[in-house]
Amino acid sequence: MAGRAKVRHLRTGAVDMDSWTWLMESMAEKERYAFASQLAVLRSCPEVISRLSKSGGSVLLAAKVLVISRLLHKKLSDRTNPPPYLEILRDRLATLRRKLLARVDRRFQSLESPESTLLEAMCAFSLATNSSPSDVLRHFHHVRQSAITELGRRKDDESIFKSLRLIVLTLRDSQAIFPDRLARALEELKNIPLLHALDLQSQQGLNLDVHQRWLGEDITNFVPYIRHDDLQKFEATKVVKLWAKKAFASFFQDLGKKLETLDDPSALAHLRQEMLELWFSNQRHSTGVESSDILEGLRDSFINRLRRSIHQHTAQLNGVALTIDKLLVGWQSGISDACPPMWDDATSIMNTLSSGKALQETLSLRAYGRTEPVKAVSAAYDTWLESIKALEDVITELRKKKWADELDNMDEDDDDDLENKQSLLSEEDPRLLQQALKKDLEGTFDQLRGAMQHHATTLQTDEKDSTTASHQAVFLLRIWRHITNHLPSTYSSRNLTAPAFVPTLQHRISSHIIQSPLSRCDRHITKALQQTTMQVHSLWEGDPALPVLPSPYVFRFLSDVVRAMAGVGVDVWTASGKDILKRALMEGLVPILKQMPEVRGLANGHAADGSKEDSAADNASETEGNEAEKIQGEEGAVDQKDAQEINGETAPKGPEEEEVVVREMTIQRLFDISYLECALRVDSTSSSSSLPSSSKGEKEDGLASLRSDIARSLELEDTLSERVGGGAEAYWKRTEVLFGLLK
Repeated sequence: MAGRAKVRHLRTGAVDMDSWTWLMESMAEKERYAFASQLAVLRSCPEVISRLSKSGGSVLLAAKVLVISRLLHKKLSDRTNPPPYLEILRDRLATLRRKLLARVDRRFQSLESPESTLLEAMCAFSLATNSSPSDVLRHFHHVRQSAITELGRRKDDESIFKSLRLIVLTLRDSQAIFPDRLARALEELKNIPLLHALDLQSQQGLNLDVHQRWLGEDITNFVPYIRHDDLQKFEATKVVKLWAKKAFASFFQDLGKKLETLDDPSALAHLRQEMLELWFSNQRHSTGVESSDILEGLRDSFINRLRRSIHQHTAQLNGVALTIDKLLVGWQSGISDACPPMWDDATSIMNTLSSGKALQETLSLRAYGRTEPVKAVSAAYDTWLESIKALEDVITELRKKKWADELDNMDEDDDDDLENKQSLLSEEDPRLLQQALKKDLEGTFDQLRGAMQHHATTLQTDEKDSTTASHQAVFLLRIWRHITNHLPSTYSSRNLTAPAFVPTLQHRISSHIIQSPLSRCDRHITKALQQTTMQVHSLWEGDPALPVLPSPYVFRFLSDVVRAMAGVGVDVWTASGKDILKRALMEGLVPILKQMPEVRGLANGHAADGSKEDSAADNASETEGNEAEKIQGEEGAVDQKDAQEINGETAPKGPEEEEVVVREMTIQRLFDISYLECALRVDSTSSSSSLPSSSKGEKEDGLASLRSDIARSLELEDTLSERVGGGAEAYWKRTEVLFGLLK
């Protein structure tokens, strides 16, 4: 019995031993299967992630695969003898994780990413980095700010527009996604285990249909833990506002740098219009920021840059002053002032049919004394003037621009606010620029006027050759005339109409050209006083007989003056210039005409020998007389024949006859002075304050005072004195056309 019992016990133990052995063998086999499946799935994860990256697949799916691979790697690493291959897989997965996050960042940076794409990328970032919604929002804003900064560094024109669009889209996306939509999307990820997601199950590269049951429950039933509700609405709004403030501050800095690279005012105005249009079209998406502040920032950025551009362009007028300085310093007499005559071989052979315009321009340039220095300065000024006209055109375009269509796209309920924006952009901004342009123009023209005044004063006081100084004064006058005739429309010409240096230059020219006519006139009068008979007495008319035409020296004198004026240039003699010349002539004539009309230098009825030298000295000038002088010469010859001749010489005259001759010469002198008064009559309203010598009254009344003194010495009746003055006035009216430049 005992034996049988022992055998039965041994048999039962043997059965249990077999079951345990089978169980142990079965468990070892399952462990091998689990290890093999886990390792197979882990090795497939990098391939799947890489394929999704290359094909542009879902970043969320790649993040899910990355999470599964991370779990598998940890589980296999916890084994007693982990395979060495895990280190290689870990490094590769780390690289793929960086690439995945880079893909997420690129989607954040893109202007073309819709909200659904951004939401998926945010979920992928949260899943891959185990980030909460607040962390996702901070990273999203950080990536967008980096993109905006990068756009600001670029030099192309489109970058600044992309920067503003990216800010607006960031505000729009932040308002739309945070916190509700992102919280719901993250909560959906937690509703089911990660491996049960259909998109993971459909990945053939993982072979989950084979390996899933061997991965272990901890992996199969893994649900990602993400705190999806840590961001409240007010917190998200606060974060968005803070980011918007920093983003727009950075944007305005980048915009300012971009505008500094633009010099063309029209390009600045065009960029301003496009920038404002972009803002108005996207303003409704940028809740969380004050629209008026952004609009004010844009206005200030462009207005300040346009002001600086205006200042830079107006300041270039100083280059014209520098050109004048260089030309005056390097002035070469006979070269710098050389101007070809109106008609020469070059103009006479021009074909008026084929080049009529060229002939007209050539004659115009020569008529107005357009020498090479004048053309050089005029070209520099005209170039500057074109830039100012471009500024004026820009301001006009800003004023004409209507923003009705753009403002209609804004979500503004207040019509007054829309009208205010229209007024700011189309009225206030152009007004500010107009004021800046006007102020800068006044400053630059004041500087130019000061430079011209300095040159005029230098020419008036320097002890240099009078001819050179006169030519330089003519050059400055022509430059100033060109400038005043071509002023910007914005600039008021009141300050340039009568600058103090213009009379100074005109007096410098006048004092030079009157020297030769006055000198010759003095010699003619001296010669005439040495005559013993009146050559033009036979032409007197009336009862009693009185002069009806001036002496020949008067015609010669006025002809010399007109020729000297024409030699300088007919364009120089404005009304004020003629008045200054006439005053200078009267000032020079009075001492000459004050010589008493008495017979001087006669010895026994013979002319002094010195008269022969004067006659020889004046021989060349007398041959240049006009037709009136020739007629008077012939009439004088007739009068000479009436003189009594004794042995070939003029008969000596007694005291009474000499007194008669002196009286007749004095009466003729009275007529000459009256005629000169008519020829040199000055407008009483013109200013003569620039004349440097004696008082105005003495200069303007010198001839009149001398005429009155002579009339009193003659003791002429009032009627006779009026006849002399009226005859001189009438004769001047008949002959003034001969001296057109003096009119």
